[in-house]
Amino acid sequence: MILRVYIALLMGWLPVAVAAGGAPQPDVAWQSETFSDLVMGALKDENLGLLSLRPATEIVSNDVGFEVRRMASPTAKRDLLPGSFVGGLERVKFKVISVDMSKPELPTTRQLVTLAGPSARGYLEMNATWSIEWRRDAAGSPQRQSLTVEAHEEVLAKSTTKRPVFADATLDVIGQTEAFQKQLRFGNTYWRQRIELFNRFFKFGHHGLAIGDANGDGLDDVYVCQNGGLPNRLFIQQEDGTAKEEAAAFGVDLLDLTRSALFVDLDNDGDQDLVLAADTGLLAFRNDGKGNFQPRLRYRPVRNAFSVTAADYDNDGDLDLFVCRYFAKQEEGAGLAIPVPYFDANNGGGNFLIRNDGQARNADNWLNFSDVTAESGLDSQNNRRFSFASVWEDIDNDGDQDLFVANDFGQKNLYLNTGGKFKDIATEAGINDGGFGMSACSSDYDRNGVPDLYAGNMFSAAGRRVTTQPQFRPGLDIGILAKFQRMARGNSLFRGLGRGRFQDVSEPAGVTVGRWSWGSVCGDLNNDGWQDLVVANGFVTGQVPDDL
Repeated sequence: MILRVYIALLMGWLPVAVAAGGAPQPDVAWQSETFSDLVMGALKDENLGLLSLRPATEIVSNDVGFEVRRMASPTAKRDLLPGSFVGGLERVKFKVISVDMSKPELPTTRQLVTLAGPSARGYLEMNATWSIEWRRDAAGSPQRQSLTVEAHEEVLAKSTTKRPVFADATLDVIGQTEAFQKQLRFGNTYWRQRIELFNRFFKFGHHGLAIGDANGDGLDDVYVCQNGGLPNRLFIQQEDGTAKEEAAAFGVDLLDLTRSALFVDLDNDGDQDLVLAADTGLLAFRNDGKGNFQPRLRYRPVRNAFSVTAADYDNDGDLDLFVCRYFAKQEEGAGLAIPVPYFDANNGGGNFLIRNDGQARNADNWLNFSDVTAESGLDSQNNRRFSFASVWEDIDNDGDQDLFVANDFGQKNLYLNTGGKFKDIATEAGINDGGFGMSACSSDYDRNGVPDLYAGNMFSAAGRRVTTQPQFRPGLDIGILAKFQRMARGNSLFRGLGRGRFQDVSEPAGVTVGRWSWGSVCGDLNNDGWQDLVVANGFVTGQVPDDL
């Protein structure tokens, strides 16, 4: 519970008292949070009884690989669940998303439920929303009074092996490497105790990776960004499917704190160069086509960057770079070290648009680059919103690349590109998304010929519970209250309507619950012609295993 309390305090959600041990505790008036913890214990204790409830379902999708069923009617006959699984459940997860204490003698909670395990026909996952009414026994412990299934979905992955579709292949692919054995298998906490502070070791571990063909052999390789003081890694794929770690041999084993990497052909010579968002600046390495990388650019003003994306925004035939930054320094005009206000902050680090000007006159200089952030109009339009990620897409079908930016504290940016000049049209385009934006991707998920946008945000069960309680900031303007509540909703899917307009279809599409969504990727996973979503999530794990 402590980590949840810290998160709520960060957002200004909970009044606070400090316990004798120094750890913040929620104010005693917040009985809803105390009751939520009691409910979680009760759910775990009696989950076998709860799992016997399953509504009647009907098939909504069925193909060679998957069968999807949804609840036919909340009042329909319920079947026994245990027969659906063979060999027991491998995953049972409860998450309380709301607490109603208006009737203290009969409190009501809503919770998300996830069940998964092998079944007779393959591997089965069930996701449901339950509403439970409780009564308290003499000791004050919650006892289930009634349960209503509000939503229920089952996804069957048809397989004779009765295993999940994807399996962890880490040990098979890189487990034999010294890089894994001596470094990667240990977590951030381990290395924080062994690396000096001056190496800029970042405790939260916001470090990405890049996939590309580093040595021109037609196989995808993986570049892994590392924390300060640990060498970045380059895993070169072998024909047998394993990978060798070759960062030092390829000249890219930097010890700089590196948060993002990108394989991209900057000089149009047919091979993939490497761009790094490092703490020491924006770095670019030229690839000679054989996997020999030579440092060619160090742009010092672009420090503390979190991600890099490439596109030919000015249609001159070469790729330019957009860099998302998060933190601001005092000399950059940030009056405060924290985002203000939380739901619409604009005092973070300024993002950069770096134009590729092509071949330099002096061949030793490789390429010329220019900072065109101000010239393009970006710098004067909501450009300091604690940005984590961006994606380029031609949203208005006019032949040039527009820009969608996911920001951590408040609204997204949607920059319309007109002749190399940008205008933020997020509000008028229908991108009114105030979630904690951490990732972004684009696709045509409904196959109507118009691009759609997806933003990975933070889904917070604690935030959803707290912001809907009557004692949360009494007297707060209802519009501001809605913004706080929106920040905890989760991920957002915006359906393209054409001409740069979008519709928020997140909830009917069922894509909001992505937990803490650090990465979002669109792709056709089962080769049926429809774009699917993969969302990477998680956070620093506390001592309580299910704290998040």
